[in-house]
Amino acid sequence: MNRLCIYLTYNKEKKLYDYIGRVLQSLRECCQKVCLVCNYDRIEEGQEYARSYADQIFCRENRGYDSGAYKDMLCRYLGWDEVEKYDEIILANDSFFGFFYPLQDTFRLMEQGECDYWGMTGQAAGEYRNPLREFDAHIHSYFMVFRKNIIESKAFRDFWEELAYPQNFRQAIVNFELGINERLKACGFIGKSYIDLYQIQLGRNENPCYSKTLELVEKYRMPVMKKKCLLVRSAGFEDTLRTLAFLNRENLYPVEWMIPFLENQFYIPGTGDGVCNSLEIFYHNHPEVYIYGTGMCGKGLSHYFAHKGWEYKGHIVTDKNRTDIPAYDMEEADIGSDTGIVISVVDPGIAEEIAAHIGGRCSRDQLFFISDCAAIRMPE
Repeated sequence: MNRLCIYLTYNKEKKLYDYIGRVLQSLRECCQKVCLVCNYDRIEEGQEYARSYADQIFCRENRGYDSGAYKDMLCRYLGWDEVEKYDEIILANDSFFGFFYPLQDTFRLMEQGECDYWGMTGQAAGEYRNPLREFDAHIHSYFMVFRKNIIESKAFRDFWEELAYPQNFRQAIVNFELGINERLKACGFIGKSYIDLYQIQLGRNENPCYSKTLELVEKYRMPVMKKKCLLVRSAGFEDTLRTLAFLNRENLYPVEWMIPFLENQFYIPGTGDGVCNSLEIFYHNHPEVYIYGTGMCGKGLSHYFAHKGWEYKGHIVTDKNRTDIPAYDMEEADIGSDTGIVISVVDPGIAEEIAAHIGGRCSRDQLFFISDCAAIRMPE
């Protein structure tokens, strides 16, 4: 199969990581041409991870997220005369780890599926809130493969020529991920995901990347895992930790490449020497620690503490009647001058309300705000 791959990466360090080398190597085995696009002006470190596998490397302004890079590559840098030479086009970004299993196996399996485009995973119908925007079931855009009939279609070219550069994360999802699925389906094209081969049923709004991480990797040989699974606010964070243990036990992937993303999500600028685990520093500076909150992030923190072998005194909540796990009211908690409290919410405004509720029970430097960790805070 004559395939073109456009792989997009971005980070503030302008760095290619070792895991990207692994991805590019696997793509090289499946593609006649691999183009690496960096959403920054130059590569500061890690060029060796691309040198052997990428045919061309493009550096560009970070405009329009991944879809902005794809638009420029298809419409300007390569051009449609070049693009239409290929039987399949892969558009992929650096938001996943992999590949845990041979990528060629995935392509062979997907050749059995009767579809015009496909991805690794898809999401059930659901809705975004604030403002409300409903969406149909669709294929996720972090890894998409388009076949010849789509590449040569007017609908595909028009979509990219007309696409406005997204200004924020929500627009990137709505305009590109939902937009291209809606446009292609409206033209009669059929999209499927790798997990459709196994007829995995999803509930409304369910994203299997987070809800079924271990099941997909272990049982169905899903070759990738989203990096966001490692975030403590992820619904499947406990499952993700089990997935790391499985990959390590079966020697399927260098898990040490994942650990910096797990640990550095807790970095707060101004603490420690460079990028580090600020929560670890906070933990070791306080002989006793509570976790404030029992929501998704609070539960994730309890699993992370267990993963690290850390002990904590328990959870504190505003209302014990609204939680399904044992917790203390603020008045019941035994808080001394050296006690630390981790406020496990991602919204800065709510975190400040909690800090005000804690009031005079402790000083400000006894509090660790998860909302101050930019990697964990919800994107705007």
